[in-house]
Amino acid sequence: MRVFLLLLMLATQAQAAGLPREIAQSMRLSELDPGNVAIYIREVSKKTPLLSWQSGKPMSPASTMKLVTTYASLSLLGQAYQWKTEAYYSGKMENGVLDGPLILKGYGDPKLDIERLWLFVNDLRARGLEDIRGGLLFDRSYFRAQGNPGGFDGKRYRPYNVVPDALLANFEANSIRFVPEGNSVKLILLPDFSSLSVSNGIRPVAGPCRNWQDGILEEVSSDGKSARLSFSGTYPDSCGEKFDDVAAYDHSEYLFQLFSRLWRESGGRIEGAWREGELPEGAKLFSTTYSSPLSSLVVDMNKYSNNVMARQIFLTLGTLKSVPGTEESARSVVQSWLASRRLVFPELYMENGSGLSRHSRISAEHMGELLLDAYNSPLMPVFYSSLPVAGIDGTMKKRLKDSIVAGRAYIKTGSLENVRAIAGLAQARSGKRYVVVCIINDPKAGGSKPFEDRLLLWLDERN
Repeated sequence: MRVFLLLLMLATQAQAAGLPREIAQSMRLSELDPGNVAIYIREVSKKTPLLSWQSGKPMSPASTMKLVTTYASLSLLGQAYQWKTEAYYSGKMENGVLDGPLILKGYGDPKLDIERLWLFVNDLRARGLEDIRGGLLFDRSYFRAQGNPGGFDGKRYRPYNVVPDALLANFEANSIRFVPEGNSVKLILLPDFSSLSVSNGIRPVAGPCRNWQDGILEEVSSDGKSARLSFSGTYPDSCGEKFDDVAAYDHSEYLFQLFSRLWRESGGRIEGAWREGELPEGAKLFSTTYSSPLSSLVVDMNKYSNNVMARQIFLTLGTLKSVPGTEESARSVVQSWLASRRLVFPELYMENGSGLSRHSRISAEHMGELLLDAYNSPLMPVFYSSLPVAGIDGTMKKRLKDSIVAGRAYIKTGSLENVRAIAGLAQARSGKRYVVVCIINDPKAGGSKPFEDRLLLWLDERN
């Protein structure tokens, strides 16, 4: 056995012999197999890479795949693109009373959050609508998304697993805020639905606020129309207030409950239930709400790696080929766009545009070429400003915070079980700028942040 381990170690060292000494050593310290790591680093003004290690190997990129979605959407939709959500009616409306359903038609808004929906409701009220007598009709025909909420990791009630929808509201999440109050921990739900019940068995304890969620047992039961949350365990009182999110409702039920609550809080009345269908012929447009521009939304998507927003934007790309938009049509649109940019990525496979996938693939070299093409395009400022900044914000806020790299590296991160990745733009102390991609598909990937950070520090020292 000792002989075998020695031979394995020698083979691994030999395999890593083409790497700079500091990088090979850092890789060994993180217990990474060099065969499971791909690196591509290239100065933006050069035609050859500074460092290329297995850069042509197809790899699972995790959330760095959002960079492809970002660049394609900014190019094809335009940075000023806005999504709309429309309200129609087809029944008789008189003296503020609608004798029939209010019809909501969605076009895939990635961020129709509770604040925007509240403004939309108040706009409808300001236009004179007071009493809805026929419930709500939802037209969600603009998308046809695949998948199920628990299909990726079995955690069907986590908001990052929400399936995209043309009428996605508030990411379909109910937020639970944990508030220590003396000898108890209060739970606050936002939004709080009448069909959502909570059992609170959490007790506060003294101690540091590290991995606070590990001490809480959360159980969710739901039939899609009502839900029950049960909490037990301990919560460190040193944490102050923290929050968690749960997505326990079906698409239409969540939207109906949220809209109805906001409608009644505005002073309006509503009778009837919800149903789904396409916009009736002859329906009259009553009001429209518009999203923030795409240039703003990609910041939200990339800084905090929002998977649902990425999938909404990806499906919107699919509508450029056919309606309803599908993952298949989106993949076709992206490949055609890449070809128009003379970017040939034969190994590229985008399952859903977010990177939340075990099947998506791209090579480090082609991710680097995409980053270079974005750097040399008019979209460079808006593209790179959407990425987390090392030591400053987003998913890089706590990384390299006190180093010379802080504030000088714009890095999208990616993380799945056995997968870690970074990709973006870094400016070395020499003033030279480099695109940098590192993708790790390894059983030890979970502990590879020090290796990724060391790679960025090494890059910073290049002349």
